[in-house]
Amino acid sequence: MDIKAIVLITRPGKNISGSDTEETLGGVSMAYLDVLGLPIVERILMKLRQFRVSNTILMGNFRTADGPFTRFRSSEWLSLQRIESRGEGFWRAAEGAFEKCLQGGADLVLALRIGPYAEIDYEELIQHHINKHCSVTAVVDRNGKWLDTFVLNAAARADAGALFGSRMKELRKPGEPFRVTGYVNRLRDARDLRRLAVDGLLQKNSIQPHGTQIKPGVWVHLPARIHPRARVVAPAFIGAHARIRASAVITRASVVEHHAEVDCGTVVEDSTVLPFTGLGAGLEVAHSVSGFHRLYDLQRHTQVEIMDGKILGMKVLSPIVRGAGIAREFFAFKLKDIYRGLVKLPSRRTGAADLPESLDTAAALQSPVMGAQEQGPGSSDLASQLPVSRRYGR
Repeated sequence: MDIKAIVLITRPGKNISGSDTEETLGGVSMAYLDVLGLPIVERILMKLRQFRVSNTILMGNFRTADGPFTRFRSSEWLSLQRIESRGEGFWRAAEGAFEKCLQGGADLVLALRIGPYAEIDYEELIQHHINKHCSVTAVVDRNGKWLDTFVLNAAARADAGALFGSRMKELRKPGEPFRVTGYVNRLRDARDLRRLAVDGLLQKNSIQPHGTQIKPGVWVHLPARIHPRARVVAPAFIGAHARIRASAVITRASVVEHHAEVDCGTVVEDSTVLPFTGLGAGLEVAHSVSGFHRLYDLQRHTQVEIMDGKILGMKVLSPIVRGAGIAREFFAFKLKDIYRGLVKLPSRRTGAADLPESLDTAAALQSPVMGAQEQGPGSSDLASQLPVSRRYGR
């Protein structure tokens, strides 16, 4: 049986104008944002490939001002068929994509919108669709609410027209839905995005951190740069090309995505730092999502716009500029090695592999709170690390 898929990236309902609405952060669809090292859309494409979907068509607005977020970092998706569309013509283009699948010989077509994130057993879904003799099957959660995923027969042109014409809100002929009993996240706002990452770290869903586990519960996607005096307390994730500077603390299931930077002495607690985001020095960032010059407070369910780059900055670079920066750092590192070899200086240990023993979660949480008045005669070395010698919490 030939099964093809149409993956749509657009906002729910009629609002596809590009404004800040649900399922977006900073005007960018959450489908493009990283969760533990990989964008949500790439993770869904990987699941479809594992299910052996013969062909996938990806539809979305890829030429936005936030273009770096719409580029896949894995070369395996270069051959993916894409359809660029936006505005009122988006759903008409979706009908055209359905016709392309039929012309390619599809027996069944999976149509799904990202959107909600749901861990669906596609084998069971297809078997349910066949057993119930439906022309179109909707996927629902435990409460019976749609997850914007549908299976359509090849002969169901009228059903496909009604589905896409109503922006995935109505069916021409109601059938028996397929109920998902596994993990579901609606991904409506920053709180849902944060919960998705935390659930991945705590193994409550099937999302695996895209990196190397260098210590129990600490994943790093190399090349990330972590200063030897920085502290990373499990569970935590550090993305590719992220920089954690001296005396910074990453703790309480915090996530620092790719090309983000945490400056000296800053504490990141129970928070997510989005790609290309820079946190200034000496801050305490807790229970939040940071990015797009905004701080999303998860406890108060509010957001604050911060345009001061020294506090909360964002620098989105083109791949050429990023590559030039990486090459510059590489040659600078080699020159230092040559210089050390000539003058016979002892080499300094740097890199993620040289993280201090503070990665031990139990030791970090049980350490006493120490102030300047509590230092004894043998604690002079602690004075230079006072920004991190504190109990984690508010």
